[in-house]
Amino acid sequence: MAGLQIDPVTGLKNATYTPSTGAPSNELGQVDFMKLIIAQMRNQNPLEPQKDSDWMAQMAQFEALNQMRAVASGMKALQGLTELTSAAGLIGKTITGKQVDAIAITRDLVAREKFGRPFAKLTSPERVAVNEDERVVAAAADLPNAGREVTGVVEKVVMDASGIPFLYVGGKVVDLFTVAQVQQP
Repeated sequence: MAGLQIDPVTGLKNATYTPSTGAPSNELGQVDFMKLIIAQMRNQNPLEPQKDSDWMAQMAQFEALNQMRAVASGMKALQGLTELTSAAGLIGKTITGKQVDAIAITRDLVAREKFGRPFAKLTSPERVAVNEDERVVAAAADLPNAGREVTGVVEKVVMDASGIPFLYVGGKVVDLFTVAQVQQP
């Protein structure tokens, strides 16, 4: 059978097993845990086998770890939603905050307007068109002003590629977390 791979941990032929080709991760997943359990079972002392309660304790610990990961993921999503809500609440208000390097955010904004996709998913000719847009050119020219204080009315909220909200103030991008003052216009 030419298509079968041999799993190095279990030693079993498996048609669905494919060796990992990516960079190694420090995170153990469910498959890794099951491989460890199988390796423990295969290599235990047959005269003193591990007790059922020990196996159940390991399974319970693994399930608790999975539940904690799910809670952490939910908390991260809730944090992102809270940050976005806070940023949206500033639209139309006068703020004072620090300007950031806006090239990547502006590229993404222009790419979505022109091509309906984020900058990272564009073809090379589309990326050239985005980089030639006057807003991207202006953001690049404004790079030396990153870190300076900006005061103005928040026009809109823009998200960077990682989902962090930024404020758009008079063509400048301001970090939400550097806002020092908020006023009604």
